[in-house]
Amino acid sequence: MAQIKIIDDSTKGTLFTFGFILTVPFIEASVKLLGDAMAPPQVSFTRFMLHVVVLSVYIYLYLPKEEWIAKPSWPLLVRGILASLGTLCVYAGLSVLPLVDAVAIFFIQPIIITALSSILLREKVGIYRWIAVLAGMGGALLVIGPNFDDVGWGAVFPALAALFHGLSALMARKWANAARLPVFQYYTAITAVIMMTAIFIFGGITGYDRVALVMPDTFQWFLLAVIAFGSIITNLLLTQAFRITPSSIIAPFLYLQIIGSTIMGYYIFNQLPSSQTIFGACLVILAGLAIWWRESRSV
Repeated sequence: MAQIKIIDDSTKGTLFTFGFILTVPFIEASVKLLGDAMAPPQVSFTRFMLHVVVLSVYIYLYLPKEEWIAKPSWPLLVRGILASLGTLCVYAGLSVLPLVDAVAIFFIQPIIITALSSILLREKVGIYRWIAVLAGMGGALLVIGPNFDDVGWGAVFPALAALFHGLSALMARKWANAARLPVFQYYTAITAVIMMTAIFIFGGITGYDRVALVMPDTFQWFLLAVIAFGSIITNLLLTQAFRITPSSIIAPFLYLQIIGSTIMGYYIFNQLPSSQTIFGACLVILAGLAIWWRESRSV
C-alpha cells in the first residue's frame, strides 16, 4: 500500500474544529441524562459498536483491500486504547459532576496538547505559551477543587480523560499517514469494543454490579443513538482536524465548547456554574487565547 499523503490545511482544520464544538454539547448532555441509569462502559460499548458497524460497511464498500490495514498498525492500536480510556473517563465524569464543571475540567486537554506537542512532536512552543499553559492549568485546578470536596475522586475523571484524549490527539498527528480516516477511526472503535467487553466480563466474574448491563427504555435508546451517531461525526471532525493542522493551532479553539455546555447545563439540568468555576474557566479560556495569539504571530 502506498503511504497516505497528508497535506496541512489550517483553514479546513479550524472549520472541522468548529463543527466539533457545535456538535459535542448534545452528546455530553445525552451522556449525563443516562448517568443515573446506565454504567459508562455500557454507553461506551453501544457507541463504539455502532462505529464498528458503520465503518465496516464504509470500508468494505469504498476502500480497496490493500488499504484496510494501517501501516504501521501499532500506533493506531495504542491510540485506540488511549481514546477508549479517555471516553470512559469522560462518561464517568459527566455522570457525577455538573455538566459545565466536567467540561471546564476537561479543558486541561488543550493545555496538555499544547505542552506535549513541544515534547513529543517537537512543535515550537515559546515562553509566553508556556506561561499561558501554567495559567490555564491553574484555572482548571480552581474548578477541580470544590468538586473534589463534593464528589471525591470522581472529580479526577475529566482530568484523566483530558490526558488520555490529549495523548490520543498527538498520536493522530504524528502517525496521520498510517491510514485513511475511516480506517483510523475503525481501529479506535474495535479497540474500545474489546476493552468494554473485557470490563463486562471482569464485572460478571467479580460480581461488581456497577458495570452490569441494563436494558434501555425507549428514551434511553434515543439518547444512545444521539451519542453513537453524534460521536461518529465529532470523532471524524476532530481526528481529521488534528491530521491536517498543527496541534497548537487547534487546541485553543476547543475552549469555545464551554458555551454550548453552559447552555445545555442551564436549560436541561437547571445548573449554572459557580463563581469559582466561572473564574477558573475564564483563566483557561484566556490562556487558550494567549496561546492562539502567540501562534498566529509566529506563522
